[in-house]
Amino acid sequence: MAKKTARTTKKSRRNVSPWTPADEKKLKKLAGKVSTDKVAKALGRSVAAVTFKAFSLRVSLRLPSSNRGRRLKVSRSRSA
Repeated sequence: MAKKTARTTKKSRRNVSPWTPADEKKLKKLAGKVSTDKVAKALGRSVAAVTFKAFSLRVSLRLPSSNRGRRLKVSRSRSA
């Protein structure tokens, strides 16, 4: 029978830094003005962390679209 060896498991701990009030202020300032990727890079955090924090602060990360709210042009047929 094979001899069982004790495995040494090293639990990896994520390097998680708490959100500071300055981080939250910067997130609110950049939200909706630049992409989520750029916000994450500016804060030194992952996109998922930024998205979750924005959700918990009730801040929208959605960028304004230039086509939002515009109506489609409908061509009118000319009557003779």
